Amino acid sequence: MRAAVLAAQIGGQWNYLTSCGPDATQTVFHLDGHLVTRTADDGLALPWTQSAREREPI
Repeated sequence: MRAAVLAAQIGGQWNYLTSCGPDATQTVFHLDGHLVTRTADDGLALPWTQSAREREPI
């Protein structure tokens, strides 16, 4: 609910993504949430791809 309130305050368009468990790219058990700002043609492909995870350090 806090993410929804924050997104409404900031404005714009958003994806809220959650991840939990090794099949969801987690290496340590926890619930992870991301509030991702979106714009037309931003190039962000969802769902996250393996190649994107390989480029970013954990």
